[in-house]
Amino acid sequence: MAQSFSKNQLNYAQKKFYGNSYVVKKDLNFIDKVINKTLIYFFLFRFSLVNLKRSVFKKMYNFINLKNDQKNLINFSINLNQNSIDKISNDLNQQNFSFIENFLPEESYKYLNNTWSNINYFKHSKKIIKKYNIGFSYTEGTSLNEIFNKSYNSQAIKQFYKFLLSNDFSKFYNQLLNFEKKNYKLWAINSSMAANGSYLIPHIDGIANKNDMNNAFNFIYFIDGYDENHILGGATGIYKDNDFNHPIFIPTTIKNSLLIYNQSDSFYHGFKTIECPNNIYRKTINFQVKSN
Repeated sequence: MAQSFSKNQLNYAQKKFYGNSYVVKKDLNFIDKVINKTLIYFFLFRFSLVNLKRSVFKKMYNFINLKNDQKNLINFSINLNQNSIDKISNDLNQQNFSFIENFLPEESYKYLNNTWSNINYFKHSKKIIKKYNIGFSYTEGTSLNEIFNKSYNSQAIKQFYKFLLSNDFSKFYNQLLNFEKKNYKLWAINSSMAANGSYLIPHIDGIANKNDMNNAFNFIYFIDGYDENHILGGATGIYKDNDFNHPIFIPTTIKNSLLIYNQSDSFYHGFKTIECPNNIYRKTINFQVKSN
């Protein structure tokens, strides 16, 4: 669970989510509380309708494309040699984060990006700290067939999830983290789409255990987005503070790149409100590994 938000950023998120009429002062009177409750319920109702509409469109799309399931799947691989892997491992050991450009070979990357599912396969988040869309959520032990059941234009994403869960990919991230002298396993994956106006306020991942700072790592694979201004295109950065004032590192591209960081209380992470054309989405696949 996310934690340690800035009051300033939380106020911003409440205004962004619920509307400018939402009251954020310290001591609320009865009228203020009624206004806020009304705005919250209206928000939840509005986005429940959005998610319902998407569910209906998804079923319609699946029915229309029932016989057009993708058959020409490709085998994914990573675009890194041993020297690159050693450098990433050293970065993680020394500074608790690393950034990788051109993570997948060009053919694999274009295949995943060009066959990406449309927005109707994603649900709008109702959590106040994050305004974007999430889909295809996997946790350890879940069946991929269940997650991707009748998602007829999502087979490339399913194939990539299989790659992430493969023994070969397990060897890759355990190589990166071999300095920990532990065995790591992948336990969660999800995909996201973020449009103009989306944001993620800086926070710390609640998974972190202060007595064992190196037991979990987060991987954010940026597939596509508004790279002309990646900072305002949804580049998730890591920060010393929870107000975007002191960046430690912000990705230099959000196309075919991977950010890895230790999920400890040393880092806040988030991205500023996206400002981009309405037809562009920031697309990511996010996954976490933890020690056994």
